[in-house]
Amino acid sequence: MNTASKLSLAVLALTLVGASAAQAQSANITATATVLTPLTLTGTANLAFGNVFPGIAKTVAVTDATSGRFTIAGNPGSQVSMTFTLPANLTGPGSLAIGTWTGDHNNTNTTGGTLFTPSGAATLATLDAGTGNRFLFIGATVTPTVAQAAGAYSGTITLNVVYTGL
Repeated sequence: MNTASKLSLAVLALTLVGASAAQAQSANITATATVLTPLTLTGTANLAFGNVFPGIAKTVAVTDATSGRFTIAGNPGSQVSMTFTLPANLTGPGSLAIGTWTGDHNNTNTTGGTLFTPSGAATLATLDAGTGNRFLFIGATVTPTVAQAAGAYSGTITLNVVYTGL
């Protein structure tokens, strides 16, 4: 065997020995997630103006027994974002203007919490750390015209709530 062949065999033998010494390494980690309580939202009382006279505005305050009410339930201590879709008018035999929206949200089912103006802009709130609840009270003003047609009027108030963080 010539020297070049011997050298080639030696290099091949060293390569094979080195390949078995340099084995591949691997490691594992675990992916985890905890799914929290989903939000539930309940409309618990309608915003009720009762009898309204033509040409005389009528306001229902958030503290009135006839204010609109919602209950949010979710993961205790979590932050939520609340947005509203509000009617500009109630409909019936005509169109009855509604506006000057007011709101109050609290961790107890009473007013006296945080005052806010319901709108399409986000309002942040934190669910109660113990119960996971938040209560909302909604008020507004209807403004009938002097020639407002008599009859029943209504409109839909929509509250949207999403988690923003924990």
